[in-house]
Amino acid sequence: MARFGRYEILGKLGEGAMGVVYRALDHGLGRIVALKMLSAELGVDDELQRRFAREAEAIGRLSHPNIVAVYDLGEADGHLYMAMELLEGDDLRTLLERQVDLPLADRVRILAQICDGLGYAHSRGVVHRDVKPANIMVTTGGKVKVLDFGLARVATRETITRAGIILGTPDYMSPEQATGKPLDQRTDIFSAGAVFYEFLCREKPFRGKTLHSVLYQIISEQPDPILTLNPELPARLAAVIHRMLEKDPDARYPTLDDVGNELRKIHDALRRSRSRSALPPSGDGPLLTDDGRARVREHLGRGRGHFQAGQWAKAAAELGEVLALDPECGEAVELLWSAGRQMAGGRSEPPPPSPEAEARIAMLLTRAAPGSPDAEAELALAELALVAPDDPRFAALIRERSGKDRESP
Repeated sequence: MARFGRYEILGKLGEGAMGVVYRALDHGLGRIVALKMLSAELGVDDELQRRFAREAEAIGRLSHPNIVAVYDLGEADGHLYMAMELLEGDDLRTLLERQVDLPLADRVRILAQICDGLGYAHSRGVVHRDVKPANIMVTTGGKVKVLDFGLARVATRETITRAGIILGTPDYMSPEQATGKPLDQRTDIFSAGAVFYEFLCREKPFRGKTLHSVLYQIISEQPDPILTLNPELPARLAAVIHRMLEKDPDARYPTLDDVGNELRKIHDALRRSRSRSALPPSGDGPLLTDDGRARVREHLGRGRGHFQAGQWAKAAAELGEVLALDPECGEAVELLWSAGRQMAGGRSEPPPPSPEAEARIAMLLTRAAPGSPDAEAELALAELALVAPDDPRFAALIRERSGKDRESP
């Protein structure tokens, strides 16, 4: 297998304008990572490296559940790279293209988590500037991860002009970004609004047939009212999206924390009313009494049992009752997401290996065990990373071998 610094390349995950992403084994820490290497077309001149170093310093300060974890950034063999946590799930672009039918409450929860991740980055002085569906992952457990912080800021306008490369897509640019004006966190609010608009009604807000027509619409025209495309959306939710898409940055929400707070109120109302209303409940008393908490525990216990037994519909019904009582119950949210994906034929849980596959995995684990010949062990590890990357035995083996390697003289 090819080596890149301390990383062993196990396979290619994808490719974009900025570079190639590989599945790789980090021998130093004993874990599988996603290794992104910048495209050679961008060049690695001194200015690019300085910009990358400054950006790496900013990204290194980001640690949030809704932002992909970055383990390592640097340069090796003349290439800039970024090693990140390897995620299992689908990005929003894939969910849109597959037309996955998600309950409205789940979609609003996803949008709120996007706000949480981007809002945290803004609080640390980092503006994404390339918010789009392909940069937002929803894991198999239903958790949002915002990707590619800073990579779009590495390439300067001059670099793009020299290489003839357009990074990303203009469909989600803010008017100020499209016209080359100075940017702050409000550009991400507009871009997130464009993503939210598409996620809720499966139509982009700006749909010109050419680059110039898209940019003209972003700068000069209002998107179609979202309720004309999806009349079933709550008017309260539509108002949030349209405020995010205001041409004037001062007319938008000041922060994505403000957007997230609005979305969480809508999410909670949808859960409590079983998606019948996005309006908050009336009255000033406590929403969850002692009796209510006891009912939450009962429904959650039954839902957990049905889930473990593979009875997805029964699990979903019980978990829906939990969230009607307590919309912030994290375990119920994750289990309901996974149950829904199972019922829809999604990939929330990988199927158990067949007896033949299990026998093959067991044989590879034996061949890769500490004490085996290095050449044989490396081949077995590479195959395990492809056929059983999430098997806990493989993770334990990597940790064990990493410890042995450090002890070796």
